[in-house]
Amino acid sequence: MAAVLDTLIQINVPVPADSLRALAPDFGNAVAVLLSRMPAVEAGPVSFDLYRRHTDHRYTLQYVSAALLALHPVPGFAADLLANIKVEAIVTATTPGSEEYGGSGSSGSCGPSSEAPRKGWPVTGQYGLSKQAVKGSVLLVAGVDPIYATRNQSTFCTGDLCTTSGLYLDSGGRLGLVAEMLRIPPERFPWDTAAQTTIEFQSLQQFYDDLLAFVEKQQEKYRTTVAALAERNLLTPSEAEAVLPELNLKLNDRRSEGDAPIPDPPNLPAHVEWNSKPFREPSGWRNSGRRF
Repeated sequence: MAAVLDTLIQINVPVPADSLRALAPDFGNAVAVLLSRMPAVEAGPVSFDLYRRHTDHRYTLQYVSAALLALHPVPGFAADLLANIKVEAIVTATTPGSEEYGGSGSSGSCGPSSEAPRKGWPVTGQYGLSKQAVKGSVLLVAGVDPIYATRNQSTFCTGDLCTTSGLYLDSGGRLGLVAEMLRIPPERFPWDTAAQTTIEFQSLQQFYDDLLAFVEKQQEKYRTTVAALAERNLLTPSEAEAVLPELNLKLNDRRSEGDAPIPDPPNLPAHVEWNSKPFREPSGWRNSGRRF
């Protein structure tokens, strides 16, 4: 089947939408190539379907589907995209007069596996997708964050190779597509999927008041984005009333060891979650450059 799909791609033969849906679980990258070649009016419904298929674990295909939809949105896409953004906010509680707390960061990658060629077997063209243009790659999806496809030959079925492409639709990727739909450069978008605030703990009520002020400031940014999407007719009035990113608050208690635990805040707004298990970092991690 990999050889058949390669042939269809090479001679530029269109494949029906129902066939792409059936092939998606096993040949995600090849389906992504074929999907990108469909007229937008035909690709929209199948792209939306493949974008919402979380159980197939075809993360690259989901990303490509979403990138195509960002260029040609269909009803319901912007609302689903925004509602599935999770903003992780670290709320650091400190003793008044203590030193400032530093942020943190981390990174990771994965690489394709390899296998010895099978002697006497014919080679088959198979496809890898990436955000990086390399020799021999072709543009698959345009936009502010283009996606490229590379054809490699192998005597065995490589499947959808894991690469350092970053084609995984996490909250950051979703936010980037929202920015694209609003024609805003991602680096200039007014909010991010990671946030932090430091609150000097003087009393429980004062801590709650400062926390709610932080939450309201964050959510006001999200409402501005919702209004902008609605103005472009990318959200219906009912969607604009209901949809907001989820704000996950995680307590980083930097107060003295003997201080009483901070109870869960009462009356948090909708779309806000509080992590009920605060953590205390070892003091040696402060300003370590790690991200949580």
